[in-house]
Amino acid sequence: MIGSRSTNMLRDGLRSLSVAALVGFVSVCHAQSAVNAPDTAGGANTPSIATCIACHGALGAGTVTGGPRLAGKDPDYLAHALSMFKAGTRANAVMQTVAHNLSDSEIRELATYFSKQNPPLAEGAPPPQDLVIAGKQLAEIGAGSDVPACFSCHAAGGKGNGARFPGIAGEPAAFVVARLHEFQARAKGKAPAPGTMTAVAATLNDAQIEEAAAYLSVIRP
Repeated sequence: MIGSRSTNMLRDGLRSLSVAALVGFVSVCHAQSAVNAPDTAGGANTPSIATCIACHGALGAGTVTGGPRLAGKDPDYLAHALSMFKAGTRANAVMQTVAHNLSDSEIRELATYFSKQNPPLAEGAPPPQDLVIAGKQLAEIGAGSDVPACFSCHAAGGKGNGARFPGIAGEPAAFVVARLHEFQARAKGKAPAPGTMTAVAATLNDAQIEEAAAYLSVIRP
């Protein structure tokens, strides 16, 4: 849980930023700008938390428009993801640009910071209840032999299982839908290895993707 002192420090830091600076941070999502903006939670030499939250929401809560949740995820998973973006082995033009100039120590610092955050879920209109109910079944039980339960890999409640299986609880629905479609596109280009997320996603239909996304978006990490 975030202490009131830390929350106040972050709030005060954000208030001190000029409107022009905030516009600059938000443009990272669209113009792939650099990561060397002032930090809002630490010293001047700390990688920019403000740059991250421009796309990932306050304290890394995620956004209803599809910015994935960083808060509370395993620090080793976050560090590994940033390292892959930096190396270009995980495709995302914006994140590759952001991670390009990060040192290993900066990557670890960002990963550690966001792993310790626990903000509320991203705000937005609640998904239809029928989708949430169907998604709960997919997450907990799966759908036959071809569709394993989400929680069989991502742990009970979708809270994550170490560096390999990230927490998925609380992920914005738009992100889950987009990410699963990414895996499906990858499966069409090359036959996936059995048991991988790419292989699992390839078995899902659009309705199942929407259902899983709806449920995951409303459960607390």
